[in-house]
Amino acid sequence: MQLPCFNEYRKLFYDLNKKKIVPDNIKELLTPSGLAFWIMDDGSKQGNGLHISVYGFTDRDVDKLILALQEKFHLKCSIHYNKDNKPRIYIFKESMETLISLVKPYFIKEMLYKLGL
Repeated sequence: MQLPCFNEYRKLFYDLNKKKIVPDNIKELLTPSGLAFWIMDDGSKQGNGLHISVYGFTDRDVDKLILALQEKFHLKCSIHYNKDNKPRIYIFKESMETLISLVKPYFIKEMLYKLGL
């Protein structure tokens, strides 16, 4: 079942072929709570930093996400590829304190391990 209130988001995040996309205004759409839920879903602690899996997106869309994280939240990040050549966003250890202060209020306690807490 679907709720009509979510149709607006489907139009933003899926193209006509039902392929996931990143809207051009992602910087305005992404909030600290949205970032927290994204990390709880697709994030993983990696050394002293953090990976966010973005396997379903094109390199262009991953670049949009990285730019939004850098410009809106001042996070130092880059693109890494796993052994299957799938993209992940890496947030550097220098930005972890900033990241944690942004997202921790929205994390459920069972997921804090993803932040190294």
